[in-house]
Amino acid sequence: MEDMHKSSIIMILLAVVFVMAAGYAAFSQQLTINGSAEISSKWDVHIEDISVNSETLDGKNISASVGDNTLSATFQAELVSPGSAVTYNVTVRNGGTLNAKLDSLTFTDSNNDAIQYSYAGISQNDVIDSGESQTFTITVKFNDQYTQMPDSTTSSVTMNLGYVQA
Repeated sequence: MEDMHKSSIIMILLAVVFVMAAGYAAFSQQLTINGSAEISSKWDVHIEDISVNSETLDGKNISASVGDNTLSATFQAELVSPGSAVTYNVTVRNGGTLNAKLDSLTFTDSNNDAIQYSYAGISQNDVIDSGESQTFTITVKFNDQYTQMPDSTTSSVTMNLGYVQA
C-alpha cells in the first residue's frame, strides 16, 4: 500500500510539473512595445520692456538697457542731491509654453555708498504663467543719510533674474 501511495504522489507531482510546463509554454511569448515621444514645449522668459516711471527732484535717467541674456538689465542714473531718484518699470514676459518661477534676483552696483536701489512688485518664487507678463519697479535713489558730496553722482545698477520651470 505504501508503494501505491508513493506512486500516487509521484504521479500527482509529475502531473503538476506537466501542467506548469504547459502553462509556461502557453504564456511565454515575446512582448514588444514600441513608442515615440516628442517634446513640444518652449522656454522663452525675457525682459520685454523697461521704461522710466518717474524722475524725482534732479534725478535723471542716463540709460536703461536689457542685457544680452535677456534676463538682466542695467540702469544708469545721475543723482545730484538727497531725494533725487529715478524709478523704472520693468516688464518680464513669459512667451513660452511652460510656467516660470523666479529662482533668484540679484543686484550689483557700482559700490557708490551715496546711491541706493530698491525694488517692489517682485519677489523670489513669483510665478509667471505661460503667455503672461509681470511688471515691477526698480528705484535708484540718492542716499538721504549720506552727509558728504560723493566723488561721483552717477551710479550703475545691474539686475539679474534667474527663472526655472514652475
